[in-house]
Amino acid sequence: MRENTYRTHQKILGAVLVAYGALNFTGGIALLASINVVNIFVDEMEVIELVTFVSSFIGGALLLTSIPGIIAGVGCIQEKEWSKIMSLIMGIIYLLFFPIGTLIGIYSIFLNAQTVIKDKEPRIATDLVKETANPI
Repeated sequence: MRENTYRTHQKILGAVLVAYGALNFTGGIALLASINVVNIFVDEMEVIELVTFVSSFIGGALLLTSIPGIIAGVGCIQEKEWSKIMSLIMGIIYLLFFPIGTLIGIYSIFLNAQTVIKDKEPRIATDLVKETANPI
């Protein structure tokens, strides 16, 4: 991938990560706030416990993943070197957030995997054998 094209895609990924992180943060806050609303309208204790557990789990997961996603997105927009690794990690985590997160995860992994492969210098197996056979 050409350097100019890669930078453009990295900035697009950054904007998408920031937007998706903000959406997840808002959804997490809304889920955690909805726990009190359900308690007002439902009288059965089992239902209240179930809704509280599920809302707390999903809302907490959204909040915990939204903040690193926003940080990774800002890093991508500012073209920071550490943002490549962080956006790759967030892409792997976002694979679990079907369907939108899965698409973002695939895009992030595809974009950053090409960079990691490109940055590594290919080595021939015989060079590796020579290095291990003749330690200096």
